[in-house]
Formats: sequence, structure tokens, C-alpha cells
Amino acid sequence: MKPSNPTLGHLIELIGNVADAHTVALFIMEPGDKTLVMRDHFTLSYNLDRGAKIPFGKGPIGLTAHTRKSQLIENFDQNTRLLGIYNKNEELKSFIALPVIYGDQVAVLVVDSKERYQFSIKLQKILSDFAQQIAWNLKTDLPVSPENPSARPFLQEINAYCRLLIESPDRSSIVDRLTQIPSTLMPCTAIAVIWFEKKQQEGRIIGHRGFANDLSETKVLYGKGLVGSCAKNRSPLLMQIHEDRKTVIFSEDEKPEDLQYVATIPIQLNDTLYGVLMLGTSEADGMNHSDLDKLALVVSTAAAALYCTDTKDRWIYDKNLDPVTGVPNHRFLAEFHLAVSEEVFKPDRRVFFLTFHITNLAELYETHSVDRGDAYLKQLMALFSKMIPAQKFIFRLSETCFLIMLMDRDQKETEHLKSKLKHLLEHNPLNVNGVSMEAHTQWGVSTYPDDGRELFSLINQSRTRLAQTTKAMA
Repeated sequence: MKPSNPTLGHLIELIGNVADAHTVALFIMEPGDKTLVMRDHFTLSYNLDRGAKIPFGKGPIGLTAHTRKSQLIENFDQNTRLLGIYNKNEELKSFIALPVIYGDQVAVLVVDSKERYQFSIKLQKILSDFAQQIAWNLKTDLPVSPENPSARPFLQEINAYCRLLIESPDRSSIVDRLTQIPSTLMPCTAIAVIWFEKKQQEGRIIGHRGFANDLSETKVLYGKGLVGSCAKNRSPLLMQIHEDRKTVIFSEDEKPEDLQYVATIPIQLNDTLYGVLMLGTSEADGMNHSDLDKLALVVSTAAAALYCTDTKDRWIYDKNLDPVTGVPNHRFLAEFHLAVSEEVFKPDRRVFFLTFHITNLAELYETHSVDRGDAYLKQLMALFSKMIPAQKFIFRLSETCFLIMLMDRDQKETEHLKSKLKHLLEHNPLNVNGVSMEAHTQWGVSTYPDDGRELFSLINQSRTRLAQTTKAMA
């Protein structure tokens, strides 16, 4: 067998990163066209048979070589030994074998995964593009050397950059790294990252560089302009900018930029759209469709990185929810007080910190059982969510004390709401599984910015006023 080509090695490793692969392997035909043998591979398995020989026309890999058509197995529920490449059974979720046709020869690219049950249509297209690059390398089979730089188009650098993206610790880092695409990989004048989340009709320019004009007030509407159309159609766009014709990139109100070409490509994973990556260049013929292929790898990696960070954030958030009521607890406030403060404390906004203490909660649990006590608190939170209009946040500060943050209200509305809730709890007991449960409560209020500007100071003031209310009543 010929020695491994470093460029093929980079391609195989890049495929592994993009596809969340357990194993990526390239099989080529032995002389005589009777069997296929492994040429290059990337694997996380200790059971891969690197000396495997696959009979032509047998099994998914041999059948791919024979028919020159892809073989796809999703929701893999068979013994993986049928593939002919593992010494022991691996718990795979999906498998695909793609033909790599170069001249009159055929090889087979194999990708399997323990992370995904299906290969999306988009990912299959990306893998097919990789197969074409592998075919080109197999056809030329040129060694990588300083005298022959064309054998190494961009694979090493894009692999390193995609690895940098996937290792981003949070969303902010992903945006920063997207706006710093290496110029050797993608020469461009301007870059912007726009979020379109949860079916929002207006996108946010979350990060950008290289623009002559201020984009802080620019509105990006879903379906409007190049960026909005890219978000709506979920497909890349490459547009040449003509001086005699206005081209809307972000908004009708935008000021013109000195750009010759603009490319937009959606950042999405399966059916989830995260946003759009926009690049522009002031150079004539500065972008082409091969650049869109490079960007497809970049945004696929960025979308995977976003999914990972969102999953991690969701896990952290769920970990800090009160198990009974489902609302964030005191530990959540302690860990994320900066994020909560940034979300709540806005210029020209008053925020009321309304705390209430259920003084007889322990007695309710003792009298009516733990199950009824838990059901009472769940019903209470559901009632509050229904009765208290947005904007509001509800937290459980302790076993018996809760906090309601009320935004965009005045003093009169807050006092009315407090009286209404107090009257409801004490004079209209909740019926839980056929039993009437009456609560005794204390209430305290503090106000931002009148009583302070620091989150825990305001919380403590409202809790202090619980005690003051009790003393006044005594």
C-alpha cells in the first residue's frame, strides 16, 4: 500500500470533527479489484480492525464500491461486526459509506457516529463535498512539499480554526472567534454575526468588525435584505454589489459600505437556526462559490459549538432549579447575579423586589403531608405565573421565602398586586386534592434604583422589611 498522504490525513480528521464521528476511514481497492483495504482513518475506538479487508460487493462498504452509491444506516440497531471493520461490537447510532470516484477507480469513505442517530441532508452534502476533495487527492496523489503548495489548499488551517470554534467555552467566545476568521483562510474586509433566535422577526448584530459605519442601531428584519433573506430561506447567498443599484445588506436605513462582494450563510444545526454569518470584501472578484464551501464548514462547526454551549448552560440552569416549584433557587442568584443584574437593571426602569414569607408552611406540611405540601407550592407558582403579568421573575430564596421581581411597573401597581396576592392566599385558600390549605404570609418590598443598585442589597432590604412588618403588627 502507498504511504499515507498528509493532506488526506487532515481531511479525514476534519471530517471527524465536523460529523461528530466515532470513526472515519477511507478504503481503497487492492490490485485485482477483489477487496478493499484501509488507507487512512480517524477513530475513537480501541476495536477498529486496521487490517480489515472488505470483499467487493459484500456488506455496506463493499456494496458502496460495487454500486457506486451511498449506503446509509440510521438508528443503527445491529451488531457492528456486519460492517467488517470492528473486532468487537460498538454501540453505534448511525453509519454512512460514500463512494469516492477518481478516474475509473473507486474508493469508499466511511463515517459512523455514537453522537447522532441521523445524518442530516446538509451534513450528507458536506460529506459528499469532502469525498470530492478526497477523490482529487487520490487522483493526483501528490506529496505535500514546499515545491508543491497547491496540494495543501487550506485544510490544515481550516481544521485548526474549526477546532478553535468547537472549543469555545461560551456564546460570547463563539462570536469573537467568528469575527476573527484568519485572513489567510478567508480574506475579507468586513464580518458580522447576526442572531435570529426562537423565531424572532428581528435579528441582532451581536458582533462585527471592519465596517466604516456604526451598526449599533441597525435593525435586521427577518426576510428583508441579504441577511434577513438568508435567515428566512436557510440558504447561502453570494452577491456582487453594483454602484448603480442599491443592495440592502442589513436594513433599508443602512449607510453604504465600500464593498464589492457580500456573502451570507445561515448558522444552523438540523432545523434550528441560530443566526447568519455575513462577510464582505472591497476587492473585485474577492469571493466565489468555493469560499461558500469553506464557510459551510465554518458555520457547521459554529452551530455545533452553539449547541454544546446551550446544552451546558441549560444543564447548569436546570441544576439550580428548585426541585419542588421548578423556579430558580438562591444558588442560581448567587452564581448568575451578574447576568440577572444585566437583564433586570436597565436605564430608566424601576424594579420592585417583592418578597413573601409563608409563616405557616411547616405546619401545612405537618398537617397535610409532604405530597400535599409540595402540590400546594406547585399550584401556588402556577397561580402566580398566571396572575402576574410580564415582565417578572420568580425565585425561591429559602424553604419558606420567595422573591418576585417586577419590572416596568409603578408604585401603585405594585402595592395593588401585593394586596391582591396577600388577600388571595389568606382569604381564598387553595384547594389541593380536595383539601383547603390556608397560608399565613408576610410581605416586604424594596425598589431599584430608589433603595440601591446592587442585586443582593435590594433582596436583603425587602427581606428585612418582612421583619419590620411583623414588629409593626405586634
